[in-house]
Amino acid sequence: MPNLTPSDFLAAAKRRHDRLIEIRRTLHMNPELAFEEYDTSALVQSVLGELGMEMRTGVAKTGVVGVLRGGAATDGSRCVALRGDMDALPIQEETGLPFASKNAGKMHACGHDSHTTMALGAAMVLTELREHLPGTVKFLLQPSEEKLPGGASVMVAEGALDGPKVDMVFGQHVAPRVAAGTVGFYPGTILASADEIYITIRGVGGHAALPQATVDPIVTACQLVVALQTVVSRTLDPFKPGVLTIGKIAGGTATNIIPDEVRLEGTLRAMDEEWRRAAHTRIEDTIRGICIANGAEYELNINLGYPALNNDPWATHFAQEAARELLGTGAVYDAAPMMGAEDFAYYLEKVPGTFWWIGAGTPEQGCNAGLHNPKFTINEDILPVGSALMAWVAYRYLTQAG
Repeated sequence: MPNLTPSDFLAAAKRRHDRLIEIRRTLHMNPELAFEEYDTSALVQSVLGELGMEMRTGVAKTGVVGVLRGGAATDGSRCVALRGDMDALPIQEETGLPFASKNAGKMHACGHDSHTTMALGAAMVLTELREHLPGTVKFLLQPSEEKLPGGASVMVAEGALDGPKVDMVFGQHVAPRVAAGTVGFYPGTILASADEIYITIRGVGGHAALPQATVDPIVTACQLVVALQTVVSRTLDPFKPGVLTIGKIAGGTATNIIPDEVRLEGTLRAMDEEWRRAAHTRIEDTIRGICIANGAEYELNINLGYPALNNDPWATHFAQEAARELLGTGAVYDAAPMMGAEDFAYYLEKVPGTFWWIGAGTPEQGCNAGLHNPKFTINEDILPVGSALMAWVAYRYLTQAG
């Protein structure tokens, strides 16, 4: 049986260019929020069904696991997983595209429509070349990457990595401000953990002209927002990254009324698990101290979010080298860590793998708005590139010795 070459994968993906654009635009026009991806799931099932693939549906409510058993697979051969996320964001689209979202207040502003499309594209390519595959490929089409508890965690809990057991997992994410068709890799911790912080400060309301008769939760909240910055600046090693941001304050009804309570919401991002846990304690200590000083009471809830995403060094270098083989050295760059979060981290807690960026930006075509932006869009020429890359990395893993 002849060995396949990168050009075989690129050619197979490029033959499906129009079909991939059709799928992506259909998904883009019909965005669905976390754990509500029923139409998206139906489309995924339809495509995988056309390929004659084994499927497990209803995983994590709307998720789909496709299983492609290679024609050259044997008992005990490897199993590699490729992931695509399906959910959209609660954003009103402002792109003006002819295939813009038809669902008011919902938009694929993080590229999950393209992630799903490229995972399906990889399925098409690998199905065409199935007789050459000496192992099994799983396709993890998951819901709710954007919302806790994260679809990946539920997929894992419901056995998506089992039967057959996954040995290696790969995923990718579009990077709209990076040149289209380039891919970036980073060995180690590339994305942060993300915890949600909810604080309620309770005081004693009253007339704004008589503050001595009140316990002012607004003043307390203002002191707290500033003081919480020392959780990072004075407890975290300056050579380690961390962020604590209060993104929402709600309280009060009029200029001359001191309210009874103020609510704050924020996020804690960390690359270091030990400091992350210590920061939870320091946050509450800070809140308690300021509330005591001001005579206020508080309620604190910290919802544990996604863990930091740790790329396996071997898997990262392996995928990076495969990308060079497929796309050329000039298309591959060294990515840098950032404080965003991704529930792909849950897969990497269970099996080795890596998560890379695929550039999707072409400023002259208007493809340069950032993620989670109402004007976000991508250069669709990356769809066959990303499809071929996922398929090639999976094939190379299944065929590599050792």
